Amino acid sequence: MSDGTFQLKVFSGRGLEVEATVRSANVPSEGGELGFLPNHCEYVGLLSTGIGEYIAASGGSTAQKFIASGGIVTFSNNVLTLLADTVDLPESLDLKPLSEDVALMKTELERLSLFDPEHEALSQRVARIEAVKALAGK
Repeated sequence: MSDGTFQLKVFSGRGLEVEATVRSANVPSEGGELGFLPNHCEYVGLLSTGIGEYIAASGGSTAQKFIASGGIVTFSNNVLTLLADTVDLPESLDLKPLSEDVALMKTELERLSLFDPEHEALSQRVARIEAVKALAGK
């Protein structure tokens, strides 16, 4: 695509979640937030839990947002592909199941050793809940 756009495809275990022609996109990665523009160099990396956003080619300058939780991100031939463990879209957010006490989970994280297998899973749950709250404006 030489028109200043590229394709964004976001998949989860449920299938294709987002497919759009976009001007730019930002996604959460293990190394920090990654930004993509048309003709970006080829890239393969790990997604982390957080808010991703994109500017649709036909949608003005308003960013569309989603939450990605873990997985892989690739950019090749002007196609940005996210293969995420989970994807949450703003219109499908339900905060009721996420009413768990994050403060208690953080206290539990402090108690657990970094080498405890539960530490990473609990850390990901806290990060996802915080991302959902941020996306929902709560």
